[in-house]
Amino acid sequence: MFGSSSGVYSRLPESIDRDRLPTIDVLLPAYKEGNVIGQSIESIRSADYPQELLRIHVLVEPGDSETRTALERLPCPYTEIVVPDDYPGRPNKPRALNYGFEVTDSELVGIIDAEDIVDSKLFLNVANALSIEGFDYVQGKIDMVNEGDGWRNLVFRGEYAFWYRLLLPSFHFVGYPVPLGGTTNFFHRTVLEQASQTRVEEYGDGWSEDDRHWLSEHHLHGYVPWDPRNVTEDFELGILLWKEGHEMTLIESVTREESPIGINAWIRQRTRWQKGKLYTFVQYTRHPPATGSAKFHGLFQSFLPHLAPVNIVGVVVLTMVANLLQFRVPLAVWAVLTLGVVFVVEMFAFHAGGYWLVSEEPSRRRAVRALSIPLVVPLYWVILWGAELRAIKQLYSNQLHWEKTEHHGRNATKDS
Repeated sequence: MFGSSSGVYSRLPESIDRDRLPTIDVLLPAYKEGNVIGQSIESIRSADYPQELLRIHVLVEPGDSETRTALERLPCPYTEIVVPDDYPGRPNKPRALNYGFEVTDSELVGIIDAEDIVDSKLFLNVANALSIEGFDYVQGKIDMVNEGDGWRNLVFRGEYAFWYRLLLPSFHFVGYPVPLGGTTNFFHRTVLEQASQTRVEEYGDGWSEDDRHWLSEHHLHGYVPWDPRNVTEDFELGILLWKEGHEMTLIESVTREESPIGINAWIRQRTRWQKGKLYTFVQYTRHPPATGSAKFHGLFQSFLPHLAPVNIVGVVVLTMVANLLQFRVPLAVWAVLTLGVVFVVEMFAFHAGGYWLVSEEPSRRRAVRALSIPLVVPLYWVILWGAELRAIKQLYSNQLHWEKTEHHGRNATKDS
């Protein structure tokens, strides 16, 4: 869809001066990831990049014996960073990232999730985009590869392909903010320091006097590049960096991830995502940016993930009421309803088309699966709306806790 002339993707040159490659701090937050932590570290250590320049920092909680025991068995070199119990905040991923950021010092900093299988050229792409081309931060592609684990996983793969291969490049192409994924994004350290400063100025740091005293005693600045209260810290950070004028690019490297196997795990994950985006929306209503453009995009991007249920429910309710009351709907209303139906059909096509783009299945099986996706997307959305209601309830009740997704390593198997 987008070629090199579009300027959407950074392009790795045929040759790169390896003597000038930078050191990269890879933050790998892990909680109860004993099943998969090894595959992630192994994939990083197998990457085409000078290994002495890749510093893998596994961020773990003190009581997570599962992950820490698994780490002890690994032959690959890494650094274990234990996030202290007394470090301020509720244990979650953004809190761990903030602490990891404080105790590392490389100029380039990135995030890889504990279950990820990374592309061999990932770090070369990162170094080229940040150190040679001069961008401030980058986002790679993510692919949920375990399509064979059920119809939800099949739709999930199509959904992610639509998001990372079509929607985000389109946003970037027209100059809209690009919400970051939770993994495979990398930054100049100074960019994250500036993000922390902006966050404190606009929203406050959230530290109490006791917190500040603890941070001072441990020689920490209290940086908060990631909002420790937002459970989709990546999504919010992407909008904040765009708002502050930092320049990003997308890179072609694909990270293989695993979508949740069971429905309960799927609902918990989607509840967390929807809750964090709603939190971001509320944050922008309470602390509106100074410019009209930033106000619009902050609210638009954080509301967009909730638009589908609002749109579809509106179409259904208006049609039912009109039929019940024998009310002749004005032409303008019919036009809006028609646009709503067109939007639904487009989403069917985008999910199916996205899947077709990324699947490695033989053509016949790939075609059958792509054509089956529109048939089950409505049910997929119904379950999503349940997660949405659950997210609204949790946010209203101030339940900002992190609901853990269990990983099984299906992204590392050949039959996924």
